[in-house]
Amino acid sequence: MNTVQSLFSETGITDSTRMLHTPGDFAKKNLLYVQEVGKLKSLQPHKARRENLDSFLFMGVLEGEGSIEIKGRSYKLKEGDCAFINCADQYMHESSEEKPWRLMWVHFNGITAKAYYELFHEKNDQCCIFRPERLQEAERFIESLMEYQKGKDLESELESGSILVRLVNFCLMSVMRRESPEQEEEMKCCAGIREYVNENYKEQDLMGRLSEKYGQEEGELNAVFLRVYGIELQDYILNRRFTVAKELLRFTIKPIRDIVEESGIRNGDLFRQLFKEGEGMSAEEYRMKWAQWIK
Repeated sequence: MNTVQSLFSETGITDSTRMLHTPGDFAKKNLLYVQEVGKLKSLQPHKARRENLDSFLFMGVLEGEGSIEIKGRSYKLKEGDCAFINCADQYMHESSEEKPWRLMWVHFNGITAKAYYELFHEKNDQCCIFRPERLQEAERFIESLMEYQKGKDLESELESGSILVRLVNFCLMSVMRRESPEQEEEMKCCAGIREYVNENYKEQDLMGRLSEKYGQEEGELNAVFLRVYGIELQDYILNRRFTVAKELLRFTIKPIRDIVEESGIRNGDLFRQLFKEGEGMSAEEYRMKWAQWIK
């Protein structure tokens, strides 16, 4: 694989330290992998445009100011700001003349890179720019990645892949933690609902009880729970009951007919369907494979 074109490739106008990497077959097929990582100081303002690169870019402003234009939309960046960009899109970067920026960056790709980017973009209101609370944490990731690129072996790629996962999680958590007062209220409400479900999963018509308890229609509860936890409330209830059923199969000798009732599932056909779809086997087979008391 050819090395990706650098975001910052102009000579004479930046002072940079960068490490380029060509991933091995295992990394390309299974990991997030580095294409280029480094730090730079802008020596003079300039514009550079890029598009159609098979790469994703994280960058953070360590000092100074500048701007980025992504698909025709311009953003001002200052010290502490970051960007997470799909390099297939057209984008442009420019340092400030009065306050030249110092940047850190990593170009990366891999089997899950696009999925991480799309989730970030969704959680960040379709925007590529964000401001984390602790930029130093991201800087440590970049410095570690630079160090590992000195090695040209599988161990270095495994370590780099692990760090890149932590970096993209850092990006995601940075935007997911910014709650408005309304979001904070939703999170508080959903935390109470989740606790109630965890303790009262056996109750019949649990959705109806929760709807009455919280004064919202069942559809509204599903939608709010989905926004906060990424799963509809009715599915969370079913998952909780299914987990209890598996626990009872593994750690008790209770008959399966009793477990169907005690787990709150209360429907033999649904019980069998959950094990077939969720575990790829029957409840009896699950118990034989996992129950320590049988062995």
